Amino acid sequence: MEFPLDIITGLLIDQGIEVVKEPTHPKERFAWVSAFCDEDALRSEETTVYVVDRDTASPPEMFRLFVLKPGEDMGGLPAPGPGPDDICIRTACSCPLIADRIQRYLTRIIQWNDSMGAMIEKGCISQDLLRASEPILKCYVGLTDATFSYIAHTPGIPPLDDLSAYLIEHRCYPPDAIADAQERGLMHLWEHQDWTAVHEAPNDVIPYPVLDRVIKLHGSYAAHLLLVSPTKPTGALVFLFDLLAHKVQQCLALHWRLENPLEQRYTYFLKDVLLGNVADEAQLAERARAHGLPLTGLFEVCLVDNTWRAGSPDYFAKMVLDSQPDCKVAISGPRVAVLLCSHHCTPGRIAAMEGSLFDLAHRVHLEVGVSDKFEHLGEAALAMEKARIALKYGRRKSQRYVTFDPSEERTDCIFRFRRYFPYFITDPYASSERFAARLLASPNPLARLKEADRERGTDDTEILRTYLHSEGRINVVCEAMHMHRNTVTYRLEKIRSVVGGSLDDADMRMYLRMLLLITE
Repeated sequence: MEFPLDIITGLLIDQGIEVVKEPTHPKERFAWVSAFCDEDALRSEETTVYVVDRDTASPPEMFRLFVLKPGEDMGGLPAPGPGPDDICIRTACSCPLIADRIQRYLTRIIQWNDSMGAMIEKGCISQDLLRASEPILKCYVGLTDATFSYIAHTPGIPPLDDLSAYLIEHRCYPPDAIADAQERGLMHLWEHQDWTAVHEAPNDVIPYPVLDRVIKLHGSYAAHLLLVSPTKPTGALVFLFDLLAHKVQQCLALHWRLENPLEQRYTYFLKDVLLGNVADEAQLAERARAHGLPLTGLFEVCLVDNTWRAGSPDYFAKMVLDSQPDCKVAISGPRVAVLLCSHHCTPGRIAAMEGSLFDLAHRVHLEVGVSDKFEHLGEAALAMEKARIALKYGRRKSQRYVTFDPSEERTDCIFRFRRYFPYFITDPYASSERFAARLLASPNPLARLKEADRERGTDDTEILRTYLHSEGRINVVCEAMHMHRNTVTYRLEKIRSVVGGSLDDADMRMYLRMLLLITE
């Protein structure tokens, strides 16, 4: 193992030894240190730092470390004097003692590096590497993934800056820090960074000197390793940081799917499902089982746009998964599609997921298009189109819309398909015929009601039609259908359970009117 020359000067400065002359090329490498110039050292092919006093010369191919006594200067050194990369120090310590200190320090680094390699072979995680690095680095180190959310940090060394403290407490960066990083172009820089960047002075994001290294996997930005130092970072610290970064990259290459939920196996399959790229029922069932997605249950698709406001699409998707691990996400440009799914037809579970997602979107000022609920994964592509329509027309009409349902909140950023379907179907500039044909061929609320009528021998579709045309006046329905009021009320409750929404909701009534209109 080879070391840069400035690792010696960094060690000596840390120990309070005065460095009179530093090497001109501090990155020149050496392998070992000796205080004695013997024949073996002269014949060695390895580069050596030879520790000498002012009365001793050494071969020119060796780097030399001259030890001056207190009060002495470099004028008393033998000709031709120190070379460009020779080091001069002033101390009362003897040459063998200086050499022993340096060699012991180098041995600790070698042992630390070998120990990290052995840990990786045994399947350690990145947190283990940071824990093992604390005695050597003695600085706070944090590791975040491509979504700017937390992976690991040095557990025994508290962070110096508020940003790192927030990261540990909340497991994500604060939104204002992400905004600052975007304004200064740091994200663009990180995406193209292939080296350790040294920031010797405090900056606007972190008020301390920092080292940071971008780790890439498969050619893409995968993680960000950050070291925060209370003092100006030395070349020795940069060398040690690079050793850690190399080992962290090896560790992440082994465990990246574990460390990053966005790399889960279902991601590519979910994109195919949302695009409708599944051949038949048998193939869908086989692939859903292989990727851990339920084929039946209760589902809903939410489409979130402009996720750059939250930092990045990846970051927002990670926030969704952290708050609701049962959700599934797919990313396309600035949009994130979220599949809410419950293995059992449990509306309460979907409602809880909705609430968590809507709170998150509202907090970072994002808009969400929401599809209808459906019970088979094969209907996800149509649900995706519904969410897209809701998002498009919700933005366009949100300022004109006045909600008639007091239980519905955040109508300025949450757009449900049933509310905005009438805008779409009556838009003269929209190509609505193809979508309408797909909708009518799908298990839409009206189709489910007609199927229930065929199975039960009832006439609930006609009751619903009369109820909607009479603006919800039950007495008119009773008179037109020649039915008792209690019977009508009972049938309306059955209709509500089939169509999957309350008939007291003005949006639901308008949605059903439009379905009746395009089927007649």
